[in-house]
Amino acid sequence: MSIAASRRLHRWVLVTADRWFSRRVYWLCRNAGLLAGLFYFRIHVHGKQHLRTPGPAILAPVHRSNLDVPLIAGHCPRRLRSLAKQGMFRGPVSRWFSSAIGAFPVHRDQLDRVALETAQALLARGEMLLVFPEGTRGTGPAIGDVHNGCAYLAATTGARVIPIGVAGTEEAMPPGAKLARPKRVVVTVGEPIEPAQATAETDAGRERRRVLSVRVRAEMQRLLDESHEALAARSRTGRRQAG
Repeated sequence: MSIAASRRLHRWVLVTADRWFSRRVYWLCRNAGLLAGLFYFRIHVHGKQHLRTPGPAILAPVHRSNLDVPLIAGHCPRRLRSLAKQGMFRGPVSRWFSSAIGAFPVHRDQLDRVALETAQALLARGEMLLVFPEGTRGTGPAIGDVHNGCAYLAATTGARVIPIGVAGTEEAMPPGAKLARPKRVVVTVGEPIEPAQATAETDAGRERRRVLSVRVRAEMQRLLDESHEALAARSRTGRRQAG
């Protein structure tokens, strides 16, 4: 797709997402995610107050399952915007639905300047954006390498970064699974990271992004560890009560 065609698609996506009916669809899906989390996955969220952070903000969660976005969105009182793979925007129905639930397309296998422009525009409007620093779904209890896209957006817009650890979604719906299993899920939301404070001792733009990425990765790992510990504790409590 040419850059001109990509910009036309992104403009269409933004206009569609802001329509009244699309917003109603978003909140309907958000509430469905909330109910599924509470009653099917018995989700427990630590640090939920940070999801109310006002102004431009970037949620930076660990990514282990397709359940991550709907379960996090379900507990977020603000409307989330998120990057989604280009394939979700190919057909007219999927293009409209993906737009309605707050997503916009990104080419994951290359530097997508148009997607970055859209993300910057949304943050400039004061919106909350969800970005997976790992880029794609990972596996296991360790955070892999993170891309600099999250740090770049934070550094260029001043948006605060809110790291999030998620445990249990990989077991509930691992890659390739068609249906989700009723497994417990724990989400731990960290305190917002101010990009200016996190990179106060560095001057060069590239070095500032690297330093911020390192900080975000470290916080994601800490929160993921805490989520796994909390999940194990809740599972032990559940087994004792069942026994």
